[in-house]
Amino acid sequence: MANSGMFDGLIVVATVFAAGAALLLAFGLRLRLAHVRADARIAAYVVAPGLGDSSLDDMPSLRERVVLPFVSWAAGLVDRALPEKQVERIRINLAMAGFGSARHLSSFLAAKALFAAGLGGLALLYQAGGGSGAFQGIVLAAAGAAIGFYLPGVWLGRRIAQRHQQLAKALPDALDLLSISVSAGLGFDGAMLEVVQRWDNPLTRELAIVLRDLKLGRSRRDALRDLSRRTGLPDVGSFVAAVIQADELGTPIKDTLQVLAEQIRLGRRQRAEERAGKATIKMLIPMALFIFPALFVVLLGPAVPSFSAMLH
Repeated sequence: MANSGMFDGLIVVATVFAAGAALLLAFGLRLRLAHVRADARIAAYVVAPGLGDSSLDDMPSLRERVVLPFVSWAAGLVDRALPEKQVERIRINLAMAGFGSARHLSSFLAAKALFAAGLGGLALLYQAGGGSGAFQGIVLAAAGAAIGFYLPGVWLGRRIAQRHQQLAKALPDALDLLSISVSAGLGFDGAMLEVVQRWDNPLTRELAIVLRDLKLGRSRRDALRDLSRRTGLPDVGSFVAAVIQADELGTPIKDTLQVLAEQIRLGRRQRAEERAGKATIKMLIPMALFIFPALFVVLLGPAVPSFSAMLH
């Protein structure tokens, strides 16, 4: 539910940008809007024979009549313009970000078209107000459209990185609970159900999808491999490979999960130490640009008048 709300927010922002391009057509649509208002006033007082309140209730909403067809049309334009491999890559990235349905792909492609049209239209308006040349206006509009087209991709990359952090944080605790549940006598499927019922995070939602696939008759290997592809996280891939290997070799899965949890925690600790080591080096850049010059001004500033007097 939260993912759908965030995605709807992306569409709203893209529509706001596209409104800048729609201003170019506002004067041409003024007469048509006047007729629509007149028809609406007439419909408020005149009801066609045989129509009652139930027919009005059965009418499709504005979202079904306008928004969804427009989103499908804009998504179709982008889908036909992009290569098939790139569209498939976008679908994989959306799944890694937690948006795995076909509706999310259509919304994302429509957002690309809306951002491109919006920023391109705003660039044209800016060029028209500035009075620059036609070639400069075309270049500016093309640059704005290109930036708008790739802005949703930037948002998607940040969303994937954020979700990977959440998955990596939740995985060791989930592995510990899986190991404890299996040691207590539960099967692996029952242990996954225990994890899903106890917590609510991106990892447990992915495990719930695995359980749903298992109930639909899919094999555990295929369901877990789909989990690895949907998340795109190396630690989850290691977990999936360890479970599949334990099933094939018949080794106790609880010991495998305990060792894997310790390895993941160790790797996370090493990555944190690596980022801490890089932070000291990165701090040198703002210090050299901002702190050291101000420090030199404070220390050497009082001596400047004396040096000037000596030179004169």
